Amino acid sequence: MVLEVTNTNNVKVYTVSGSSLTRKLPDWLVKRKRRELQKDVEWTRRIELIQDFGFPEASLRLKVTPDGQFCMATGVYKPQIRVFDFANVAMKFDRHTDAENVNFCVLSDDWT
Repeated sequence: MVLEVTNTNNVKVYTVSGSSLTRKLPDWLVKRKRRELQKDVEWTRRIELIQDFGFPEASLRLKVTPDGQFCMATGVYKPQIRVFDFANVAMKFDRHTDAENVNFCVLSDDWT
C-alpha cells in the first residue's frame, strides 16, 4: 500500500483515507452541493476517523471484509470482537467473548 505524501516546511503529511476517487459523499448533501464539494481540494483531502476505533487494552487482529465496507477487529482483556462500518465512519457493534480470540476469518462478502 502506497500513501500519498505531501511535504510542507520539511514536515511530511501522509494521506491515510485513500484516494479522492474512492470516497463517497454523504447522502444528505444535495446534488449541487456534492458537485461543488468534489472540486474542493480541502474536502477531497480530508481525513475521516472512525469513532471508538480502539480497544481498552490491545487489538491483535484486523481484517477488512472482501466488499471493503467493514473492518473486523479482535481485542484482548476483556476479549471482544468489534465491527466497524466505513460508510458511516462508526462502530457497527461489539461482542464480548469468553476466551481470547486467536484468529478469525470473514466467511461472507460483508460481515453477516
